[in-house]
Amino acid sequence: MTFSSNVREEIAHAPLKASCCRIAYLAAVLRGAGSLHLTGGGHAHAEIDVGSHAVGRQILTALREENVMCGLSAYTPERLGLHQRLQMVLAEDDASTRLLRRTGVIDDEGRPRLTVAPSLIARECCQIAVLRGAFAAAGSVSPPGKPAHLEIRTHGADFAALLATACDRLGIPVQMRQRERWAEVMSRRRESVQDLLTVLGAEGAALDVAEDEVVRSARGDANRRANFDNANLTRQVQAARQQTAAIAVLIESGDLAGMTPALRAAAQLRIDNPEMTLSELAEASGVSRPTLAGRLRRLIELAEAADEMGADRRLRP
Repeated sequence: MTFSSNVREEIAHAPLKASCCRIAYLAAVLRGAGSLHLTGGGHAHAEIDVGSHAVGRQILTALREENVMCGLSAYTPERLGLHQRLQMVLAEDDASTRLLRRTGVIDDEGRPRLTVAPSLIARECCQIAVLRGAFAAAGSVSPPGKPAHLEIRTHGADFAALLATACDRLGIPVQMRQRERWAEVMSRRRESVQDLLTVLGAEGAALDVAEDEVVRSARGDANRRANFDNANLTRQVQAARQQTAAIAVLIESGDLAGMTPALRAAAQLRIDNPEMTLSELAEASGVSRPTLAGRLRRLIELAEAADEMGADRRLRP
């Protein structure tokens, strides 16, 4: 199962207690996974197609609690291989027609409604229910370890705007986008994805996302520290090699013997301990780190000067 399927399974186990929440949930399911067919006598024939058995059971429970009967069949689309889907066909009776009117799918005359009444999300519980139904019908979310991405598709921009409003009222920032054949609300912010999963009732999935963020952050800190230590070690090795080479030039030119005792002591200390860091050398010599660093820099400068003088002598005829 995919991570999105796991989220749908988790959401489907959260009960829909109030009638207003069931209507909001079913309205979202019909807008995201339903199709409407008009029939004679003022009735409408609606079908719901979902890919999760847990979601299907929750929809059936919600329909029964609203006294709506439906036929149920399972099928396996060829293009999806072994992934079985459920199709629910609402009965062509007064109860189904009343439900379609209450969910805002059709108007009082039995005609399809393209717009959605804002009263559908008047309460906070209904805002959560409509988001749960929309995700159960046509939502997807990237798994932990991947860049954060959550999206919910709908048949029209009006309902997508309603979902965005519901998220905004719950304090979760999302974006709405209009596509050629559908509209969607989405977010690529990890905090928004985690908050929305929590609101939907998928606390386990939200914890997985949060845990992945902690692991990624800890791994990033460890990599930064390792890179810093590696770069620092590289600089120390390069500095020690430069100092050792400079001292060798001074010995070869005979200039080291005429230098001050402090410079000769610093040179001997570096020659005897080529693997030590500057701090370790300073501790061994009994002088401060800046003082020893200054003496070693002075040795390098004198070596460069001696090397240039030697080159001039070699160039003279």
